[in-house]
Amino acid sequence: MNQNRLRLTSRDRMRAVLSGHIPDRVPFLPTIYIDHACLARGRRFEEALANPALGQECMLDAARRYQADAVRFCMGPPASWYDESVVTERGGKLVQVSRRDGKLEGHYDVEGGGKFMPSLPMAPVRSRNDVANIPVPAARDYLQQGCLKDVSRCIRSAHEAGLFVIGMCSSQTINFMVEHLGSAEAALLLFYDDPELALALIDKAVEISIEKGKAFIEAGVDCLYIGDSYASGSVISPDIYKRFCAPAYTETAREFHRRGVFCYKHCCGNYDPMLDDLLQVGVDAMDGIDPESGMSLRRTKAKIGDRITLMGGLSCLTLLRGTPGQVHKEAAQCVADGKPDGRYVLGSACAVPRNTPPENLLAARAAIDRYGIYS
Repeated sequence: MNQNRLRLTSRDRMRAVLSGHIPDRVPFLPTIYIDHACLARGRRFEEALANPALGQECMLDAARRYQADAVRFCMGPPASWYDESVVTERGGKLVQVSRRDGKLEGHYDVEGGGKFMPSLPMAPVRSRNDVANIPVPAARDYLQQGCLKDVSRCIRSAHEAGLFVIGMCSSQTINFMVEHLGSAEAALLLFYDDPELALALIDKAVEISIEKGKAFIEAGVDCLYIGDSYASGSVISPDIYKRFCAPAYTETAREFHRRGVFCYKHCCGNYDPMLDDLLQVGVDAMDGIDPESGMSLRRTKAKIGDRITLMGGLSCLTLLRGTPGQVHKEAAQCVADGKPDGRYVLGSACAVPRNTPPENLLAARAAIDRYGIYS
């Protein structure tokens, strides 16, 4: 019997499409983050920030609720964090305080994605010497410190359910630069003011990413997610991408492939100017294809869809503001544009907005059952 007439597990379905084979149906992988995963489970995002283990569980529960074919997990804090710090709401903010002396350690930007903002931020990088002093924890450090203890348990549960598992390992280039330089403006200007320092920061980001990825691989993931929200044609030029960003993604993807897992790259904004360079990076898939930025799944499929798997295409604004009928219609068009000859995964163009109605994601999934079967 032909392979594409067999009903595959979600894990095998994703393996097939990332390998360039035609699966039994189009896979479904909305880009869900912990904030929406909490809503899908009826919990507050603040609860998951106070208890990161809950966030991992919500990610798995959301994948099951929406009948997704894959689930993504983030690296957690060291196990000692639970004994050393406590997160609580104070004065309208979600803050972290020391259990030892009660001192304020920082607050969480709940509305901006949950990033921790320390009370004493690190000093911005100014020199190559500063870059050299940025530590690179080894994979064994993450594992021994318990950063993947809760994730490992969820990975086992996901595999038992037949799901494909992805480890979140982003920030190989500009996002890392922004974090260590203090602002996006400083990071972008550095490409012109001090390109050697920019390259040093990127080299350090790659080192850190590879060690995190190795820890995820040891924990059992099937695939690693890489990329930077700033590294697209909506922010930088193709020349900057080709000189600074593409080599970093190539090195990272090569290392993960060498260790036997898949690797895909997320692309925010309009990525049309970088498509040719993306093919040279060597990732298994490109995730994003945001229609709100001017991209077209049909055009992208025609240009590179025979050489790399495409993921995404469904507008996040439609998911957030549209009716289930509107989402179903747009998802059906995505399937029509991406399905021919395989190499397509239906998903959101970027992170699913936190307050997206769950029925809209279920409407997108229903479009696959109606239009996404290969025969």
